[in-house]
Amino acid sequence: MEIQILQDDQLTAVSEWLAQCNEQDIHYIAWLESEPSAIEEQIGALLPFNEPHAWVALEEGNIKGFIGLEPFEGEQVGRLLGPFAYGKDASNVMEALWEKALVEWKNIYSELKVAFFEENQDVLHFCESNGFHLYNREKNLILPKQAHLPTPLSEHVVPYEGSFNKLQQLHPDAAYFNASEMTHLIQDPHFSLWCYKEKDTVKGYIFFERIEGMDEGEICFLQVEDSEQGQGIGSALIRYACHQAFLEQGLSFVTVPVRSTNPQAEKLYKELGFQEHTTIVAYTKTINQG
Repeated sequence: MEIQILQDDQLTAVSEWLAQCNEQDIHYIAWLESEPSAIEEQIGALLPFNEPHAWVALEEGNIKGFIGLEPFEGEQVGRLLGPFAYGKDASNVMEALWEKALVEWKNIYSELKVAFFEENQDVLHFCESNGFHLYNREKNLILPKQAHLPTPLSEHVVPYEGSFNKLQQLHPDAAYFNASEMTHLIQDPHFSLWCYKEKDTVKGYIFFERIEGMDEGEICFLQVEDSEQGQGIGSALIRYACHQAFLEQGLSFVTVPVRSTNPQAEKLYKELGFQEHTTIVAYTKTINQG
Protein backbone atom coordinates (compact mmCIF):
# COMPACT_ATOMS: atom_id res chain seq x y z
CA MET A 1 0.00 0.00 0.00
CA GLU A 2 1.23 3.49 -0.86
CA ILE A 3 0.21 6.77 0.82
CA GLN A 4 0.34 9.70 -1.62
CA ILE A 5 -0.40 13.39 -1.47
CA LEU A 6 -3.64 13.88 -3.41
CA GLN A 7 -3.02 14.99 -7.01
CA ASP A 8 -5.22 16.92 -9.39
CA ASP A 9 -5.61 13.96 -11.78
CA GLN A 10 -6.97 11.83 -8.90
CA LEU A 11 -9.76 14.22 -7.88
CA THR A 12 -12.61 12.69 -9.89
CA ALA A 13 -11.92 9.07 -8.90
CA VAL A 14 -11.36 9.92 -5.24
CA SER A 15 -14.51 12.07 -5.13
CA GLU A 16 -16.65 9.26 -6.53
CA TRP A 17 -15.13 6.83 -4.04
CA LEU A 18 -15.78 9.20 -1.13
CA ALA A 19 -19.40 9.77 -2.20
CA GLN A 20 -20.02 6.02 -2.15
CA CYS A 21 -18.46 5.76 1.32
CA ASN A 22 -20.28 8.68 2.87
CA GLU A 23 -23.75 7.62 1.74
CA GLN A 24 -23.50 4.71 4.18
CA ASP A 25 -24.11 5.40 7.88
CA ILE A 26 -21.31 3.02 8.95
CA HIS A 27 -18.77 5.13 7.02
CA TYR A 28 -20.34 8.61 7.32
CA ILE A 29 -18.14 11.55 8.34
CA ALA A 30 -19.57 15.06 8.66
CA TRP A 31 -18.43 18.18 6.81
CA LEU A 32 -17.89 16.30 3.55
CA GLU A 33 -20.18 17.25 0.66
CA SER A 34 -22.62 14.65 -0.71
CA GLU A 35 -22.45 14.73 -4.49
CA PRO A 36 -19.23 13.66 -6.30
CA SER A 37 -19.03 16.98 -8.16
CA ALA A 38 -19.37 18.96 -4.92
CA ILE A 39 -16.81 16.73 -3.19
CA GLU A 40 -14.41 17.24 -6.09
CA GLU A 41 -14.71 21.00 -5.71
CA GLN A 42 -14.30 20.73 -1.93
CA ILE A 43 -11.18 18.55 -1.86
CA GLY A 44 -9.80 20.29 -4.93
CA ALA A 45 -9.70 23.47 -2.85
CA LEU A 46 -7.19 21.72 -0.56
CA LEU A 47 -4.57 21.29 -3.28
CA PRO A 48 -3.24 24.90 -3.59
CA PHE A 49 -1.97 25.02 0.02
CA ASN A 50 1.79 25.10 0.43
CA GLU A 51 1.58 22.13 2.81
CA PRO A 52 -0.31 18.93 1.90
CA HIS A 53 -3.91 18.95 3.12
CA ALA A 54 -5.16 15.72 1.51
CA TRP A 55 -3.73 12.22 1.25
CA VAL A 56 -4.91 9.06 -0.53
CA ALA A 57 -4.04 5.42 0.12
CA LEU A 58 -3.56 3.28 -3.00
CA GLU A 59 -2.95 -0.41 -3.55
CA GLU A 60 -2.33 -1.69 -7.08
CA GLY A 61 -4.02 1.45 -8.39
CA ASN A 62 -7.14 0.97 -6.26
CA ILE A 63 -8.24 3.55 -3.70
CA LYS A 64 -8.03 2.18 -0.17
CA GLY A 65 -8.47 5.32 1.92
CA PHE A 66 -8.44 9.10 2.18
CA ILE A 67 -7.84 11.83 4.73
CA GLY A 68 -8.18 15.58 4.25
CA LEU A 69 -8.26 18.69 6.39
CA GLU A 70 -10.26 21.91 6.02
CA PRO A 71 -8.93 24.86 8.02
CA PHE A 72 -11.20 27.18 9.96
CA GLU A 73 -10.65 30.62 8.49
CA GLY A 74 -8.35 32.67 10.68
CA GLU A 75 -7.92 29.89 13.25
CA GLN A 76 -5.38 27.19 13.97
CA VAL A 77 -8.17 24.63 14.02
CA GLY A 78 -8.84 22.09 11.28
CA ARG A 79 -11.86 19.93 10.44
CA LEU A 80 -10.96 16.42 9.38
CA LEU A 81 -12.48 14.99 6.21
CA GLY A 82 -11.73 11.43 7.17
CA PRO A 83 -10.00 9.18 7.70
CA PHE A 84 -12.01 7.08 5.24
CA ALA A 85 -11.32 3.38 4.76
CA TYR A 86 -13.32 0.19 4.92
CA GLY A 87 -12.86 -3.55 4.90
CA LYS A 88 -10.67 -5.79 7.02
CA ASP A 89 -7.65 -3.46 6.70
CA ALA A 90 -9.56 -0.27 7.51
CA SER A 91 -7.78 0.37 10.82
CA ASN A 92 -4.33 -0.09 9.32
CA VAL A 93 -5.16 2.17 6.38
CA MET A 94 -6.48 4.90 8.70
CA GLU A 95 -3.37 4.73 10.87
CA ALA A 96 -1.08 4.94 7.83
CA LEU A 97 -2.93 8.00 6.51
CA TRP A 98 -2.90 9.65 9.92
CA GLU A 99 0.82 9.04 10.44
CA LYS A 100 1.69 10.73 7.13
CA ALA A 101 -0.70 13.64 7.58
CA LEU A 102 0.08 14.40 11.22
CA VAL A 103 3.74 15.07 10.44
CA GLU A 104 2.64 18.01 8.26
CA TRP A 105 -0.38 19.24 10.17
CA LYS A 106 1.14 19.45 13.65
CA ASN A 107 3.39 22.26 12.40
CA ILE A 108 0.41 24.31 11.19
CA TYR A 109 -2.57 23.56 13.43
CA SER A 110 -3.08 23.39 17.17
CA GLU A 111 -6.35 21.45 17.19
CA LEU A 112 -8.18 19.01 14.91
CA LYS A 113 -11.86 18.07 15.01
CA VAL A 114 -13.87 15.29 13.43
CA ALA A 115 -17.60 14.45 13.54
CA PHE A 116 -19.30 11.26 12.35
CA PHE A 117 -22.25 8.94 12.83
CA GLU A 118 -21.89 6.78 15.92
CA GLU A 119 -22.40 3.73 13.70
CA ASN A 120 -18.98 4.43 12.16
CA GLN A 121 -17.09 2.11 14.48
CA ASP A 122 -13.85 2.27 12.47
CA VAL A 123 -13.48 6.03 12.99
CA LEU A 124 -14.67 5.73 16.60
CA HIS A 125 -11.87 3.21 17.24
CA PHE A 126 -9.41 5.50 15.41
CA CYS A 127 -10.32 8.45 17.64
CA GLU A 128 -10.10 6.49 20.85
CA SER A 129 -6.77 4.94 19.83
CA ASN A 130 -5.19 8.29 18.96
CA GLY A 131 -6.12 10.36 21.98
CA PHE A 132 -9.09 12.27 20.61
CA HIS A 133 -11.65 13.43 23.18
CA LEU A 134 -15.44 13.49 22.82
CA TYR A 135 -16.71 17.09 22.99
CA ASN A 136 -20.20 16.88 21.54
CA ARG A 137 -22.96 14.38 20.94
CA GLU A 138 -26.04 15.16 18.85
CA LYS A 139 -29.14 13.28 17.90
CA ASN A 140 -30.06 13.66 14.27
CA LEU A 141 -33.85 14.01 14.05
CA ILE A 142 -35.81 13.55 10.83
CA LEU A 143 -39.23 14.61 9.54
CA PRO A 144 -40.53 12.83 6.42
CA LYS A 145 -42.81 14.81 4.13
CA GLN A 146 -45.71 12.41 4.73
CA ALA A 147 -45.51 13.13 8.48
CA HIS A 148 -45.63 16.89 7.96
CA LEU A 149 -48.92 18.51 8.95
CA PRO A 150 -49.39 21.85 7.15
CA THR A 151 -50.44 24.64 9.52
CA PRO A 152 -51.02 28.39 9.10
CA LEU A 153 -47.73 30.27 8.87
CA SER A 154 -46.78 33.21 11.05
CA GLU A 155 -46.73 36.58 9.30
CA HIS A 156 -43.72 37.47 11.45
CA VAL A 157 -41.38 35.02 9.69
CA VAL A 158 -39.64 36.74 6.77
CA PRO A 159 -36.46 36.28 4.72
CA TYR A 160 -33.35 37.88 6.17
CA GLU A 161 -32.94 41.46 4.97
CA GLY A 162 -30.23 42.96 7.13
CA SER A 163 -30.25 43.41 10.93
CA PHE A 164 -26.76 41.85 10.96
CA ASN A 165 -25.83 43.10 14.43
CA LYS A 166 -28.87 41.40 15.95
CA LEU A 167 -28.20 38.23 13.97
CA GLN A 168 -24.61 38.20 15.20
CA GLN A 169 -25.80 38.71 18.77
CA LEU A 170 -28.12 35.69 18.52
CA HIS A 171 -25.62 33.42 16.72
CA PRO A 172 -23.76 30.91 18.96
CA ASP A 173 -20.05 31.60 19.47
CA ALA A 174 -18.96 27.97 19.04
CA ALA A 175 -20.81 27.42 15.75
CA TYR A 176 -18.92 25.78 12.87
CA PHE A 177 -19.29 29.00 10.88
CA ASN A 178 -19.96 32.53 12.05
CA ALA A 179 -22.77 34.98 11.31
CA SER A 180 -20.81 36.68 8.55
CA GLU A 181 -20.20 33.38 6.77
CA MET A 182 -23.87 32.48 7.20
CA THR A 183 -25.06 35.67 5.49
CA HIS A 184 -22.55 35.07 2.70
CA LEU A 185 -23.80 31.51 2.18
CA ILE A 186 -27.38 32.61 1.48
CA GLN A 187 -26.17 33.99 -1.84
CA ASP A 188 -26.12 30.29 -2.80
CA PRO A 189 -29.71 29.11 -3.52
CA HIS A 190 -29.08 25.95 -1.47
CA PHE A 191 -29.11 28.06 1.72
CA SER A 192 -31.94 30.05 3.29
CA LEU A 193 -32.12 32.35 6.32
CA TRP A 194 -35.49 33.35 7.77
CA CYS A 195 -36.05 35.68 10.72
CA TYR A 196 -38.87 36.18 13.18
CA LYS A 197 -39.50 39.95 13.34
CA GLU A 198 -41.90 42.04 15.37
CA LYS A 199 -41.90 45.84 14.93
CA ASP A 200 -38.67 45.59 12.93
CA THR A 201 -36.95 43.74 15.78
CA VAL A 202 -35.42 40.32 15.07
CA LYS A 203 -36.30 37.92 17.89
CA GLY A 204 -35.08 34.69 16.32
CA TYR A 205 -33.86 33.06 13.13
CA ILE A 206 -33.59 29.72 11.37
CA PHE A 207 -30.86 28.78 8.91
CA PHE A 208 -31.66 26.03 6.41
CA GLU A 209 -29.63 24.10 3.83
CA ARG A 210 -31.03 22.16 0.89
CA ILE A 211 -28.50 19.35 0.54
CA GLU A 212 -27.06 19.41 -2.96
CA GLY A 213 -27.88 16.29 -4.97
CA MET A 214 -30.18 14.88 -2.29
CA ASP A 215 -33.90 14.92 -1.60
CA GLU A 216 -33.54 16.47 1.84
CA GLY A 217 -32.71 19.63 3.74
CA GLU A 218 -31.21 20.37 7.13
CA ILE A 219 -32.05 22.91 9.81
CA CYS A 220 -28.53 24.04 10.64
CA PHE A 221 -29.31 26.68 13.27
CA LEU A 222 -32.38 27.78 15.22
CA GLN A 223 -31.86 30.63 17.67
CA VAL A 224 -34.40 32.61 19.70
CA GLU A 225 -33.78 35.60 21.97
CA ASP A 226 -33.48 34.36 25.58
CA SER A 227 -36.17 36.76 26.82
CA GLU A 228 -38.56 35.49 24.13
CA GLN A 229 -38.23 31.77 24.88
CA GLY A 230 -41.53 29.91 25.29
CA GLN A 231 -43.52 32.37 23.13
CA GLY A 232 -43.90 30.07 20.12
CA ILE A 233 -41.18 31.76 18.06
CA GLY A 234 -39.13 28.59 17.61
CA SER A 235 -42.19 26.62 16.53
CA ALA A 236 -43.18 29.33 14.03
CA LEU A 237 -39.68 29.27 12.49
CA ILE A 238 -39.59 25.48 12.25
CA ARG A 239 -43.05 25.34 10.66
CA TYR A 240 -42.03 27.96 8.12
CA ALA A 241 -38.82 26.13 7.22
CA CYS A 242 -40.66 22.82 6.80
CA HIS A 243 -43.32 24.50 4.66
CA GLN A 244 -40.61 25.89 2.41
CA ALA A 245 -38.79 22.56 2.26
CA PHE A 246 -41.77 20.37 1.45
CA LEU A 247 -44.19 22.62 -0.43
CA GLU A 248 -41.88 25.11 -2.14
CA GLN A 249 -38.66 23.15 -2.68
CA GLY A 250 -40.29 19.73 -3.10
CA LEU A 251 -38.01 17.90 -0.64
CA SER A 252 -38.91 14.58 1.00
CA PHE A 253 -37.07 14.91 4.33
CA VAL A 254 -35.97 17.59 6.77
CA THR A 255 -33.32 16.74 9.37
CA VAL A 256 -31.91 18.62 12.35
CA PRO A 257 -29.05 17.87 14.77
CA VAL A 258 -29.90 18.37 18.45
CA ARG A 259 -27.31 18.34 21.22
CA SER A 260 -27.82 15.78 23.96
CA THR A 261 -27.54 18.68 26.44
CA ASN A 262 -30.59 20.39 24.94
CA PRO A 263 -33.63 18.24 25.84
CA GLN A 264 -36.00 21.20 25.42
CA ALA A 265 -35.10 21.53 21.75
CA GLU A 266 -35.50 17.79 21.23
CA LYS A 267 -38.94 17.92 22.86
CA LEU A 268 -39.99 20.82 20.61
CA TYR A 269 -38.95 19.08 17.40
CA LYS A 270 -40.63 15.84 18.41
CA GLU A 271 -43.86 17.72 19.17
CA LEU A 272 -43.73 18.92 15.56
CA GLY A 273 -43.36 15.37 14.22
CA PHE A 274 -39.59 14.82 14.08
CA GLN A 275 -38.27 11.36 14.98
CA GLU A 276 -34.87 10.08 16.11
CA HIS A 277 -32.74 8.97 13.17
CA THR A 278 -28.99 8.78 13.90
CA THR A 279 -26.49 10.05 16.47
CA ILE A 280 -23.51 12.25 15.54
CA VAL A 281 -20.47 12.33 17.82
CA ALA A 282 -17.71 14.95 17.59
CA TYR A 283 -14.12 14.49 18.78
CA THR A 284 -11.20 16.87 19.15
CA LYS A 285 -7.45 16.51 19.61
CA THR A 286 -4.75 19.04 20.48
CA ILE A 287 -1.73 18.37 18.26
CA ASN A 288 0.43 21.41 18.97
CA GLN A 289 0.70 22.96 22.40
CA GLY A 290 2.64 25.97 21.07
